[in-house]
Amino acid sequence: MSRPALAITLRLRLPSTLSAAVGLIAVMAAVGALFPAVGHTIGKLNIPKGVSGLLGGADYGTITGWFRSEIGSIYGPLVLGGLAITGAVACTAGEEENRTLALALSYPITRSRLVLAKAAAVAAVVVMIAFATWAGLIVGVAVGGGGITLAHITAFAVQLAFFGLATGAVAIALGAGTGRRSLAAGAAAAVAIAGWLINSFAPLVSGLAWMKYLSPFYYYAGHDPLTRGVDVPGIVVLGAVTLLLTALAIAGITRRDLRG
Repeated sequence: MSRPALAITLRLRLPSTLSAAVGLIAVMAAVGALFPAVGHTIGKLNIPKGVSGLLGGADYGTITGWFRSEIGSIYGPLVLGGLAITGAVACTAGEEENRTLALALSYPITRSRLVLAKAAAVAAVVVMIAFATWAGLIVGVAVGGGGITLAHITAFAVQLAFFGLATGAVAIALGAGTGRRSLAAGAAAAVAIAGWLINSFAPLVSGLAWMKYLSPFYYYAGHDPLTRGVDVPGIVVLGAVTLLLTALAIAGITRRDLRG
């Protein structure tokens, strides 16, 4: 891995990462402040099962369900996945389209080391956002009156981080393999959205319930880390997917000609 390439990529991604982190913490503080006022009232609503699945169970009557639905199912994966995809595509296909990737490779650095540096930078962004989510949840839960242990908050942040790593790896593989920014970003976003829909709706149809195992959302949230803690098998699956896709990214960029 090239440390200079890692440092430059991190420097470029840092402003958007920090602003997203601050925004996440603010949102979670606001979500926590709303719970005492509206949580119990909304919790009495009879929400259809399909809609409930989209919102992570929609158990708004408890603070755990409140944060699971608002942060775990929507804001957390949306922000983290979005940053992972945009960052991964920008530092691979984006740099190739801008003609800077070939320039970087004119120095004594192999393509595999460069891709590993880009992947490490995306992973660092994911870790920073997961940490901000952890800090924001602590603040939000405290403002909302407490009720979720630090261990379960930490478990949620860990699961979210591995989800972000896998999502970013999809974009890295597509960006390095195609060299097309719009194609890589669109395909990676489509994979993420399809995974969300599959995890939400497949369990409602008996013949399609098995499809949830194809979704990264299942390995991230299916175990309900805010209630049950860390899901080690889920982390192993997401970690393995991340490593496999990173290897595919290296293979993809190695076997084709880059635009100079």
